[in-house]
Amino acid sequence: MQQELNDGREEKPLFIDDIVKPGKFGVTNSQMIPAIKQVIADDSVEKLRMLRSMYLYSFENSLRYLKKSEREFIQNNLK
Repeated sequence: MQQELNDGREEKPLFIDDIVKPGKFGVTNSQMIPAIKQVIADDSVEKLRMLRSMYLYSFENSLRYLKKSEREFIQNNLK
């Protein structure tokens, strides 16, 4: 019945642990950039704050590799 209400698509909650998987050297740009892009696509400012608080160094260093519009979204919503 729940699927009927969602027009056949199932939505599941997105957790930080699901989108960022630390590798051999911890969380690097290769994990952080797609995670940031996914959170921005979902318009989830709270998850963006969580990413920043959990992985501050990687988060800040990954910003330079984002599109200008993505950087502006972060700047407007986190400051």
